[in-house]
Amino acid sequence: MRLLVALILLAGCSAAPVDPPDSEASSIPLLAPGLTMATTLYGGGRTADLEAGPRATLEAAIDRGLGGFALYVDWVDLEPEPGRYTLDDLTAKLDALDRLGVVPFLNITVGDSEDLNLPPGVPDGEALGDPEVIERFGRVLDRVVPLLLAGDGFFLGLGNEMGGSLDDDRPAREAYAAFVEAARERVHGIEPRLAVGVTLTTFDVRTGSPTYRAMRAVSDAVAVNHAPIPADFVVLDVEDIRADFRETIDAYGEGPLLIQELTCPNPASMGASDAWQADCFRELFAEIEATPQIRFASVFTFLDFDAATCTAVQDALFQDELDDLPDDVAQRLADYLCGLGVVNVDGSPSPAWDVIVERTEALTR
Repeated sequence: MRLLVALILLAGCSAAPVDPPDSEASSIPLLAPGLTMATTLYGGGRTADLEAGPRATLEAAIDRGLGGFALYVDWVDLEPEPGRYTLDDLTAKLDALDRLGVVPFLNITVGDSEDLNLPPGVPDGEALGDPEVIERFGRVLDRVVPLLLAGDGFFLGLGNEMGGSLDDDRPAREAYAAFVEAARERVHGIEPRLAVGVTLTTFDVRTGSPTYRAMRAVSDAVAVNHAPIPADFVVLDVEDIRADFRETIDAYGEGPLLIQELTCPNPASMGASDAWQADCFRELFAEIEATPQIRFASVFTFLDFDAATCTAVQDALFQDELDDLPDDVAQRLADYLCGLGVVNVDGSPSPAWDVIVERTEALTR
């Protein structure tokens, strides 16, 4: 789940920046110069499925400069059985974005929130680096990369927030790095300008974690998920938001910085509100404006959950991930899941969305 759960681990420590790899793609050549602001639907849903209200709100933002969209897809959805490829859903999503006039950032979540996310028949752990596994995934890339390029895609991610499980497992980390490196070579054999990397957490970047260092060495760029939320899931004071964001930027060091998820929640239990959410994005945009190396930033997430979806997501997380947390922290995390959206279910914008669109227009025109 793409939930920034690794924030639970966040500490106020930092490490020396890690040099990016020596690669032409490190400049993200397929991305237009300057900043591309974006958003996403939770779970990588289809923009074509939006109802009239939310769709009109999204289209109005695109008219004012919103230029990108973050997509997520699982390997098993692309290859449910060995050698059988199902690309219609991805093609439909990319086509819908093309009609809207926005460019896709695609993450094939081979690993997601500390767990490998593999199709049947693919062994996990150290075996991810086996030549047979690498070749099998390479055949998926042979089919996906042309689709991404046809939709003006500029970045292919190969995992999300895996530091928590890979940091303390060197063989698994080395296998994952070998997998990413081989996939990057495969992609560059098709289009050398298409950037390839992984997405990690603020914690990974700030600490220079083993996973961050390993992935930075084999990636054209490491994307980052950022939210100004400490380990107890009580939001930062507004006046501390810019400095907190700057710590991540400074720790990243040289090279283009892509932000897969830029998050400001609104639940009162976290010390937030609609007003805090708007102020949070205003502060983050001020830092983005001051940082030309930030080339892409996707607001997570566009649309609020309806009540049924909120309950389903909370129930799933409580069953799977929250048993070991103190009750108050677990409740704040559950509330967080249903307080991420910046547009209401009916399509009416929150105060935060108004800030996002206003600042996007100012920074991208």
